[in-house]
Amino acid sequence: MNERLKKQVDQVNPPVTNTPPIDAKSQDLKVGVVNVPAVQQQYGRNFGVSAFPYRPPAPVFSHR
Repeated sequence: MNERLKKQVDQVNPPVTNTPPIDAKSQDLKVGVVNVPAVQQQYGRNFGVSAFPYRPPAPVFSHR
């Protein structure tokens, strides 16, 4: 019974290999490395000032 269930589970979820989840080749986002130029671009003039990214005011359209 256990063997049959294990085969069914392995068909749905392949067996996990014994590899570390994070290593030197992992992407920066997975490791938690901050890319300072990217953050500066995202936060604009709020970089180093606020925890919220800068959002310019919405353009005003005049209807004629």
